[in-house]
Amino acid sequence: MTGVSVVSCTNASRSYGTGAQLTHAIRDVTASFGPGIHVITGRSGSGKTTLLNLLAGLETPSSGEVRYRDTQLSGLDDEALSAIRARQFGFVFQDYKLVSELNVEQNIALPLFLQGKGDVHRLVKSVASDLGVGDKLSSLPAELSGGQQQRVAIARALVHNPDVIFADEPTGNLDEETSHEVAEVLLKLAVNSERTLILVTHDRDWCAQADHTYLMTDAQLRVL
Repeated sequence: MTGVSVVSCTNASRSYGTGAQLTHAIRDVTASFGPGIHVITGRSGSGKTTLLNLLAGLETPSSGEVRYRDTQLSGLDDEALSAIRARQFGFVFQDYKLVSELNVEQNIALPLFLQGKGDVHRLVKSVASDLGVGDKLSSLPAELSGGQQQRVAIARALVHNPDVIFADEPTGNLDEETSHEVAEVLLKLAVNSERTLILVTHDRDWCAQADHTYLMTDAQLRVL
């Protein structure tokens, strides 16, 4: 669907349950995602989050394959797959997934600690400043607004300079004004860095700013 393939899937399907309880979340999806902003829309339960999880290596397809560049993710052991996720992928979730016991600086720094990178404070301070939370480094998540927490989550997703950012309903828990602010920040950073951003949402407003838009419906992915 795009020129250079960074993340792709071929005839990927994911089903849950057996027999009469068998549910096909996605069915025979083939897609390729290169640098740029990719927005996948669809109603709740359409399979868009399942597709995102497959592309990110968080779930394994029931059939078909998922690749990150030249590597087939489903063929990797847990250690190798975890290494790719830690080094090459960044994640932004609807519910932020910040560690409540850690302050902002420590939360943002988590990917750097996992990689054993040095100069952690400088890297964290730089990305936190870009996200407008540079003055909150010593604060705990509970002391922040929802918008500030999501900015911290985005900073954590970007601090290790990942190749791909996966975002699952990143503004789903925010009010309209804050949603626009967070969306603007995330999209601007993705554009400036020439990364691959794959974002799933039920909010069609994201589509106007995307390079590529898709619709998940009936377990299938359709290009808009």
